[in-house]
Amino acid sequence: MYSKIFACLSIFGVLHGVIHGVPNKEDHSHEHVFLGEYATNVLNMAPKELEDMLFWLVEQRIDHDKDMKVDIYELKHWMSHVYHHDLENEIMQAFFDCNKKKDHDITFKEYRACLARKADTPAPTVKSENRLVARWKRADQDGDNRLSLTEFGAFYAPEESHHQHMHGLLVDEYIEDRDSDGDYHLTFKEYTSQSVNERDLNSGEDWELSLNERFNKIDENKDEILSHPEVENYLFPVLYDHNPADEEAEHIMAETDDDKDGKISHYEMMKHLRVFVGSQVLQQGKLLMRSRDEL
Repeated sequence: MYSKIFACLSIFGVLHGVIHGVPNKEDHSHEHVFLGEYATNVLNMAPKELEDMLFWLVEQRIDHDKDMKVDIYELKHWMSHVYHHDLENEIMQAFFDCNKKKDHDITFKEYRACLARKADTPAPTVKSENRLVARWKRADQDGDNRLSLTEFGAFYAPEESHHQHMHGLLVDEYIEDRDSDGDYHLTFKEYTSQSVNERDLNSGEDWELSLNERFNKIDENKDEILSHPEVENYLFPVLYDHNPADEEAEHIMAETDDDKDGKISHYEMMKHLRVFVGSQVLQQGKLLMRSRDEL
């Protein structure tokens, strides 16, 4: 869905889609994110109805200080809500789709059978299957070989900050993908072997560093190899600082705040309606209005 994540906008998000057979969160543009749980309500709306719905959404859910404008703090708060709401819904949907017995937990066999029923699930490889099992075992904190909904959340979205017991496993996977000689450390050559993937993980000033500078930055003890703790210290602070909800809010503000007063007015929102509802939805609305007029 919409990320991350969080999230999920990292290398871990790619594996998330491969393992669980779901679209990556980064596949959705900002046009489809703003409406959150109300997105399905706009598919058959005419433009005027879209405007009324957006006005209601701002008034009732986003505009906390009731000044009839949306500032960056209100926008970030709303985008954070959208992100977490969508992720929680995605986890619950996946859990209950696989929980055919409708009890409080699921077995690995039930989950594996659930994946097999999905037509778009990639064929498992030995590597992906081993990682699936390892994640399952790490998420199973009470060791009963079954996952509760809470445990399943950790299994499904291990990169989330509140699932810290899963993070070491993700670092293992990161190193394994690059460690050509199997010594569980990364040389500079090994580290740069998949450097293109890190452009999604790093942003701004950090990516402007050369690969050599960034390697030296991660290599805290300057022994010219990257250890597990060094990689973990590097990856997860970056993930925590890289807030996709905040970035989405800043992106929307930059595109729509024409007078640069730090707030989005009703006029600006209507002027940039495509940013908030998506060009496809807006076109459908115009077609719907045209068909109504012809009746």
